[in-house]
Amino acid sequence: MKKFLFRLETLLRHRNNIEERERSKFSRIRTELAAEVENLQRLRTQQAQVRADLTVLKSGSGDQGEINWHYRFQDRLCWNVEQSSKRIARLEGELETQKQVMIEASRDAKMIANLRGKKEKEFLAGLERIEQKTIDEIVVTRYSLKA
Repeated sequence: MKKFLFRLETLLRHRNNIEERERSKFSRIRTELAAEVENLQRLRTQQAQVRADLTVLKSGSGDQGEINWHYRFQDRLCWNVEQSSKRIARLEGELETQKQVMIEASRDAKMIANLRGKKEKEFLAGLERIEQKTIDEIVVTRYSLKA
């Protein structure tokens, strides 16, 4: 019995590899984005805590040096929040771009896989026709020998 051979098998493997690589990139960017969102949330919580500490220091008998230190720290946190927000925006853009690339790679791989499936069905149908023809010949030969 003949074995099914797909002429574009190498191309199919290549497209599947590309699809997997693009999925990995997408996953990596999504993980980075989640980490950055978590970092931003942590920074905002820290920022709220510093504001609360400043309020307590101003209303109480806080040392001016300590108050100044809190202001500088608050400025640094504001800068960090700003940078984190910029990174999140950049990563969201990269994520959307990578999503489109991943969808295109998946579409390309599926196209070749569908072609492979179609060719395999044609091959199996051809084998079935040959098998049926052989059976028909055997039946005709037996019938002609009996007659």
